[in-house]
Amino acid sequence: MSRNQKWFFAAALFTLAVDQLSKAAVRWAIPLGSSVPLIPNILHLTHTQNPGAAFGLFSNASPFLVVVALFTIGLLLWLGRQGFDRRRFAVATGLMLGGAAGNLADRLRFGAVTDFIDLRVWPIFNFADTALTVGALLFLWWSAVVTPKTEAEATAVSAERGETHAPAESQDS
Repeated sequence: MSRNQKWFFAAALFTLAVDQLSKAAVRWAIPLGSSVPLIPNILHLTHTQNPGAAFGLFSNASPFLVVVALFTIGLLLWLGRQGFDRRRFAVATGLMLGGAAGNLADRLRFGAVTDFIDLRVWPIFNFADTALTVGALLFLWWSAVVTPKTEAEATAVSAERGETHAPAESQDS
């Protein structure tokens, strides 16, 4: 396993653990429908169960959402198996994997996702939602602004993976 694959799996496992522990704490400490102000009128912990997707969309489509989550997790695991040429992409993809797995675990165990972070100006969400969003935004940002590796770096990555390729022709000719 390459070093960047380790970052991918570490980010995914960390995200999944924090998500599941935080949701368990909320289910244990805050009755469903109750709210606890941490910073009045700004940040509350509000225990809700969301049977749908983000923002309550598709509230009666749980089987569809399970299939979408399984497909997404499969795709992210496939990407992780391929390896990453940069640690930042491994971490961003790991965040998305951990978030998708955390919400899927809730949906399978409870039939709904536990949400609790309440900013009062945004729909209530959880740590998995945050990891999915941050991971996707970081992945898109870094894809747009990070320059590709030089040919020498790409050759070193290929050699690390055990791949052999003829050198690419220069595009400058």
